[in-house]
Amino acid sequence: MLRALRKILTKQGGKFAENSTANELRKKSNIYAIFCTLEGGSGLKDFIKSVRFKVLLCIFALLFGLMLHAAMNAGAANIPEAILKTVTRPFSYAATSISNWVSGTLDMLFNAGQYKSENDELRRQISEMHALIMDKDALTEENHRLYEMLGITAEREDISLSLPAAVIAREAVSVSGNFTINRGSNHGIKLNDPVITDIGLVGIVSEIAPTYSRVRTILSAEINIGVKTPSAVGIIENDFLYLTDRLCLMRYIENDSGIKEGDIVVTSGGSVYPPGLIIGTVTEVFPADNGLSLHALIEPAEDIVRVADVYIITAFEGQGVIP
Repeated sequence: MLRALRKILTKQGGKFAENSTANELRKKSNIYAIFCTLEGGSGLKDFIKSVRFKVLLCIFALLFGLMLHAAMNAGAANIPEAILKTVTRPFSYAATSISNWVSGTLDMLFNAGQYKSENDELRRQISEMHALIMDKDALTEENHRLYEMLGITAEREDISLSLPAAVIAREAVSVSGNFTINRGSNHGIKLNDPVITDIGLVGIVSEIAPTYSRVRTILSAEINIGVKTPSAVGIIENDFLYLTDRLCLMRYIENDSGIKEGDIVVTSGGSVYPPGLIIGTVTEVFPADNGLSLHALIEPAEDIVRVADVYIITAFEGQGVIP
């Protein structure tokens, strides 16, 4: 039937062109196009049966279900409004994001100088606060040292101490850990003054200058200190054999002294060292080579090679007095 109609329209095409106006020709052409579309209806049927149409239908159903669910949650009275909002929300979000980006960009362009000034001011304030914190920490540490010094002088009224001195250099190749401090003769320090911490004896001033001093530690092979334990007396005279293990050697101990591991070793007193300064702890006792006395290895109470701050005993009762 459609083919017949198209044939009639085609045959009459000449008459239409001769006797019709432009509008009539346009209308008749549209009718002809409709007939052609209806004739191609088998293509529409094939599209409806295709996988592509089914996929589109599923997507549409899913979107419709989501919109309907949002509308139902909003209440029956707001269903149209909720559906509209659901559809337009992605576009609204995109528009808002673009607007915010444009506003931020324009703000950065027009106010960049102000932001830089504010940033520089904040950096300056942070630097000042950091400096104050560092100063506070330094003052706290200094106060701690002074309290230690006060504690030492309170326990030992017979001794006088310098202000805390800092270790500023160490002998790189020295197994004894000899070091240099930042105080010298200008600070009342003298040659052979004992050097201590709040824990115990660490050495003696071996060289003196106006603003610094060198310290020979109790691990040095050149040191000589009269010492005692609760049951024995002896002398610290070190041996290189034990210095690598950072141990002092106590010699000339009587065989029947009763000295034993764990005993605390302190200075016995004299013209160079006041009595009672802690040296360390006995870790081993063994006979001397001649068999006439005992030797004892002493682990220093202070970590000599790591000490950072010390005090110098500038005066004590009996200092410099040779019996």
